[in-house]
Amino acid sequence: MTRAFRAVPRSPQVPNLRIVFFGSSDFAIPSLKALKEGGFTPALVVTKPDAPRGRGRKIYDSEVKLAAQELGLECAQPDDVHAEDFLDRLNKLEPDVGIVVSYGVILKPEMIALPKKGLINAHASLLPLFRGAAPIQRAIREGHTETGVTIMRIVEALDAGDVLLKKPTPIDPRENAGVLRDRLAELSGKALLEALALIEKGKDTYTPQDHTKATYAPKVEKEHGLINWKLPAKEVDLLVRAMTPKPGAQTRLGSKRFIVIEGSVEQDLYGMGIPGALQSSGEEGIRVCTGKDLYRITRIKPDNGRNMTAGEFVRGHHIAPDARFG
Repeated sequence: MTRAFRAVPRSPQVPNLRIVFFGSSDFAIPSLKALKEGGFTPALVVTKPDAPRGRGRKIYDSEVKLAAQELGLECAQPDDVHAEDFLDRLNKLEPDVGIVVSYGVILKPEMIALPKKGLINAHASLLPLFRGAAPIQRAIREGHTETGVTIMRIVEALDAGDVLLKKPTPIDPRENAGVLRDRLAELSGKALLEALALIEKGKDTYTPQDHTKATYAPKVEKEHGLINWKLPAKEVDLLVRAMTPKPGAQTRLGSKRFIVIEGSVEQDLYGMGIPGALQSSGEEGIRVCTGKDLYRITRIKPDNGRNMTAGEFVRGHHIAPDARFG
């Protein structure tokens, strides 16, 4: 039986917004912390139930639940967020605003309509670019030099709601998806504080997206990380950065599979190599021929092995003179 949530009297010392926060992945945690530290403490944090992970399928606590507990916040983990008893609990809470950050559940109209001032979402792209599950990987893979966070109103259509504000940020030429993800998670918290300040003051204005310019970023699967060495080295570099740390940029050397973690583009002065062939290998890196120029691998990980430098790899593996990645 779901325990009823007892409403806490509002205090003139805190912002006059009753907030429900929805989040499940660790991307949501910086936003949750920013809200608490910024004086917009959520009345309730909603996250997915604890779930099994890893080969042993051991049940692990939700990362957002643990973060909520550390912050002293009430947390709920409904099996079905749209179940009648949970919707009743939220109705009794009378939320002004719902905030969604990497929750991973498509919210139905009855949930969208529940908060008085609506549901807002922090999305890791400059909408309408890269709607969908993998905006960070896609922005890097397509060679964009800028991305950011968009705070938008949630509607039934995927990432199509009106925009409250955007926070752009450049993409560093050597930045991979993991590093950029961490930066955007922090930026989401800052953007949400700005958005809530506007909502609290009644100064929130929403701008419709230009749907004719929308692009989509569907979930990245493991097979998307296969390296095609016939592509120019610049394209290989974009792929490696986009697929790191997950699902990984994959290649084979003989019968073994490897994950390329890091590398850089170098000019090929001769341009005579077969794509995938090793031009040289040593402490400074593993130079691989591509469709144009060389790609110098500086970090690589054998399948089910550890992340290592190119030098460590070369010292620990016999590389034949005619070795070729493929």
